[in-house]
Amino acid sequence: MNTRALAILVTLGLVGLAPAAAPQAQPLPQLEPEDGLDAGFARSAVLRGEILSLDKILGILRANFDGEIVEIQLELEEGILTYEFDLLSPEGRLFEVEIEAATGKILEVEDEDDD
Repeated sequence: MNTRALAILVTLGLVGLAPAAAPQAQPLPQLEPEDGLDAGFARSAVLRGEILSLDKILGILRANFDGEIVEIQLELEEGILTYEFDLLSPEGRLFEVEIEAATGKILEVEDEDDD
């Protein structure tokens, strides 16, 4: 595999993605370091304006997808930081949604149940 991935694993224990009437500010979930990339890296990148906050990315995800978040990763792939979500649809299918961390652009949606 020529793609080098560094990930921060965020365990949320299934956060619902049903649209909310009014967004509520919630604290960032605890980040666990994996593969040498830590929470400090992510927070510094947000403060420097290099990537959008997880809160903003979650707003983009919620506006486009229904379901429950199973896992979130911040990855560096081919020089681009991306947020990657494992999402359980209301129908019970598992999807992987990749969003560019700097812009919020949805890059890829994969149906993991088709693997």
